[in-house]
Amino acid sequence: MREVYADNAGTTKPSTVAINAMLSILLETYGNPSSVHHLGQAASEQLMKARE
Repeated sequence: MREVYADNAGTTKPSTVAINAMLSILLETYGNPSSVHHLGQAASEQLMKARE
Protein backbone atom coordinates (compact mmCIF):
# COMPACT_ATOMS: atom_id res chain seq x y z
CA MET A 1 0.00 0.00 0.00
CA ARG A 2 1.22 3.54 -0.82
CA GLU A 3 1.68 5.83 2.20
CA VAL A 4 0.12 9.30 2.06
CA TYR A 5 1.38 11.92 4.52
CA ALA A 6 -1.33 14.52 5.05
CA ASP A 7 0.21 16.77 7.75
CA ASN A 8 2.33 19.03 5.54
CA ALA A 9 1.38 22.00 7.72
CA GLY A 10 3.72 20.56 10.38
CA THR A 11 6.55 19.49 8.11
CA THR A 12 7.14 18.53 4.51
CA LYS A 13 9.66 15.99 3.25
CA PRO A 14 12.18 17.89 1.12
CA SER A 15 12.75 16.73 -2.44
CA THR A 16 16.02 15.09 -3.44
CA VAL A 17 16.66 18.01 -5.82
CA ALA A 18 16.34 20.51 -2.96
CA ILE A 19 18.56 18.45 -0.66
CA ASN A 20 21.29 18.17 -3.30
CA ALA A 21 21.12 21.91 -4.00
CA MET A 22 21.46 22.69 -0.29
CA LEU A 23 24.18 20.18 0.51
CA SER A 24 27.17 22.20 -0.71
CA ILE A 25 25.83 25.31 1.02
CA LEU A 26 25.38 23.49 4.32
CA LEU A 27 28.88 21.98 4.14
CA GLU A 28 30.92 24.80 2.55
CA THR A 29 29.09 28.15 2.61
CA TYR A 30 27.55 28.10 6.08
CA GLY A 31 28.28 31.71 7.07
CA ASN A 32 25.70 34.24 8.16
CA PRO A 33 24.71 36.13 4.98
CA SER A 34 24.33 39.32 7.04
CA SER A 35 27.99 39.25 8.12
CA VAL A 36 30.86 41.10 6.45
CA HIS A 37 33.46 38.31 6.77
CA HIS A 38 34.38 36.00 3.88
CA LEU A 39 32.00 33.15 4.73
CA GLY A 40 29.16 35.59 5.29
CA GLN A 41 29.71 37.29 1.94
CA ALA A 42 29.91 33.94 0.15
CA ALA A 43 26.64 32.90 1.82
CA SER A 44 25.07 36.21 0.81
CA GLU A 45 26.04 35.64 -2.82
CA GLN A 46 24.55 32.13 -2.78
CA LEU A 47 21.37 33.45 -1.17
CA MET A 48 20.95 36.08 -3.88
CA LYS A 49 21.49 33.44 -6.60
CA ALA A 50 18.86 31.21 -4.98
CA ARG A 51 16.37 34.08 -4.85
CA GLU A 52 16.83 34.76 -8.57
